[in-house]
Formats: sequence, structure tokens, C-alpha cells
Amino acid sequence: MTIELYHPGLRGVIAGETEICNLEGTLTYRGYNVEDLAESASYLEVAYLLLHDDLPSEEALADFRSVFAEEAHLPQAITEVIDHLPLHVAPVDALRTAVSMLGHFDMQPTDGPASSGRPQAIRLLAKLPLVVGQFAHKDVAVDELIASGQEFAGMLLTLIRGKRPASGQEARLNTALVLAAEHEFNAPSYAARIVASAKGDMYSAVAAALGALRGVDHGLGSRGVLACLEEVGDPDRADRWVADRIHKKLPLPGFGHPVYRDYDPRAAMIERYCQEFARANRNFELETVADAVEQAVWDACRLPPNLEWTFARLMLYLGIPEELHVGVFACARVAGWCAHAIEQAESGDVIRPRARYRGAEARLFEPLERRGM
Repeated sequence: MTIELYHPGLRGVIAGETEICNLEGTLTYRGYNVEDLAESASYLEVAYLLLHDDLPSEEALADFRSVFAEEAHLPQAITEVIDHLPLHVAPVDALRTAVSMLGHFDMQPTDGPASSGRPQAIRLLAKLPLVVGQFAHKDVAVDELIASGQEFAGMLLTLIRGKRPASGQEARLNTALVLAAEHEFNAPSYAARIVASAKGDMYSAVAAALGALRGVDHGLGSRGVLACLEEVGDPDRADRWVADRIHKKLPLPGFGHPVYRDYDPRAAMIERYCQEFARANRNFELETVADAVEQAVWDACRLPPNLEWTFARLMLYLGIPEELHVGVFACARVAGWCAHAIEQAESGDVIRPRARYRGAEARLFEPLERRGM
């Protein structure tokens, strides 16, 4: 069979249908404008939306929070394994290990996402922040956080910093989590769908997504952004720095996107909050450098900043250590990964694309004793 079309990386290929997220025009989650959600909804409301097709009523949200609270604990075996991981292990890798182990403690370990995906998603939503918090080495009483009605963003920030955040800090992290919760068929989400399509379990699907997320070419989280801003150092150096990167064919962390050509609406929204924190702290140095780099990149190659560009700076302003940025992102995106796994499993379609063969043709087999003669 001749395969006529080839799209490297599947760029531009419609590889499936989804009701979860729409990137055409205004970014929406299940039909809701993401800016409206980021401004007015809590992260758990948005997680419920992604998993259950619509925003919750007050009663449904209360039930969702109650189950979340019951699941907000880690088996001792997992905490011990995390404590004994080598020092060089990154938090996102520890998350992947923890997710795999959590599958062994689940009451429905072999059930696929189509039958048990939603309760398993809540368990993952409740437990991943605890793994990230364990890496922050803060002694926080999770039960007290839950009992006090702490929202997801406030709980995550408290676990990382060891103290309750100001309301403005919690609100801005909530916004970032909502904006990071879902983004159609990106590599980690599609990895989760592939596993779910083969009737794999939810924990395997999320572990696969985490494996894709931690890839150095994926571009999510904040790897490289803060280092580049530090390297530039001065707005007057931005043009030269960008030109040098382009000349050496080095990546521009935080710029460009497979879908967005003019601007990333998520980055534009978080940009406002970065400016807000800079004003509050009376320290515009980092933002001034960032603005200069943005302009230099646009002038040189018309690449817009993506979520990574502003997400890294917001995490910095919130006092979240850089090594935890990808982990925080994963805590947000797990709702989207689970929603995709459920949707794919319910469709019943196994993902099995074709490949164009480009290897050797019609080679003759030689017995072992004659090879190399």
C-alpha cells in the first residue's frame, strides 16, 4: 500500500476529535472562554468541568471537594521511596515514579479510564501536590489545610512555601493553574490518549504524559527561561543576545508555538500579573529585560511568547523554586490529561497510525558463516 501523505511530527494532521478544548479563535474549555474561567473560577471548578463536561453546581462542587479531601494523603511507601531517591532526581521524575506507584494502591488498579477514570482522576488531583510539596521539604499539616477550606491553589502554594499565601498570591496561582489545565493534543496529552486507546489504566496514561512533559524539547514548565533572562541581564543587550542565538541556531526558550502564530492568549493574560507583581514589589528590572527580549525576538523572527515565557516569571514572583515549576505545571495539567484519557477510552478507537518505510529494500539473507566474507 502506497502512503502518499507525510507530516513530520504530525504537524497539521487532525489526529482525532475532542470536546474538551478548542484552540480555534478564542481558547475555550468545553465551550467556556478560558479567560472567563481564569478570572472567575477556582481550579477545582475547572478540573470538574474538564472531567464532567460542564461546570459544577454548588452541591456537585461540594461533593467533588469532599472526595478530594478524602484522597489528599500519600501511602507511606510512596513517601519513603521519594525520600530515598538520589539527589539528582528532578521533582517531575519523582512525580512519574509516584504516579506509577499510586496505581498499585488504587482500589480499581486494572480498570480503564472509561469505567473508573473520573474517581482515579480525583485521586491524582489530590495526591500530586503532596509529592511536589514533599520535595519542598516543608512540614505542613495537610489535614488542617483541608479542614480550613483551603482552595487547591492555596493548598499547593502552602505545601511548597510552608506558610499560607496572601490572597493575591493564591488568586494569581489559581489563574496560572487554570490556564495550564488543558491545551488540546499537545505531546503529553496525546501520549495519555495513546495509552488509553489501548485500554491501559489511568495511572499508566498519566505516567506516559509525565514522560513526555519532562522531555527537553517539549517546552512546557520554565526550563531555560529564567536562565536566559539572567544571561541577557540588561535590556540593551537583548537585540545582540537574540541575534547571537539565531545565528548559532540555539533555541529561544519561551518563544514560538506549534499552533499560535501571533500570540498565546495564556501568556498575554499572565503577563498582566507579572507586571502587577513587579509594581507591587517596585522592581521592574526583570520585566524590563523580558519586554526587551520579547520585542527583539518579534523583530528578528516574528515569534510570539508562549505560556512558558510568562509562567516562569510568575512562579518566581510567587516564591516557587525553579526546580518545582514543571511539577506545579503537572499538578495543573493532570486534569486535562485525565480528561483526554477518558475521552479516548470511551471512543473505543485504538490509535495506530502508519509509517513511511525508508530503509533498505530486497536484501538477500546470508547464513551466519558467510557474513562478512
